[in-house]
Amino acid sequence: MADDLDFSAPAPKPAAAEAAARGEQAAVWGPSPGFRELRWIRPVLAGDTISYSNEVETKRTSEKRPQWGILQARNTGINQRNEVVFSFLATAFVPRRNPGS
Repeated sequence: MADDLDFSAPAPKPAAAEAAARGEQAAVWGPSPGFRELRWIRPVLAGDTISYSNEVETKRTSEKRPQWGILQARNTGINQRNEVVFSFLATAFVPRRNPGS
C-alpha cells in the first residue's frame, strides 16, 4: 500500500553521475532498432529472483551514419537456481569513440 512508501528517502544517483564522480565517462546509448530471438525458456514465478546480464555479440559501423556504431548484445535472465529463464538479442546504436578511423 502507499502508506508504507518512504518519499523522504534520497533518490539513488543515476549511473552517469556515479561514473562522473569516479572520473569515468558514462556510456551513451542511442536509439534501439529493436530486438529479436526472444525466448522464454522457463517460467518465472512469484518470488523468483532474476539476475540480468548482457554480452556483446557483434559490433560494426553504421553505413549511413559513420559516427555511430551498431551493437548487438545477447541479454539473458537467470533465476536463483541458476537456470536461464529468458534470452533475447538486442540491437542499439552507440556513438563511436573515433568516428574518423
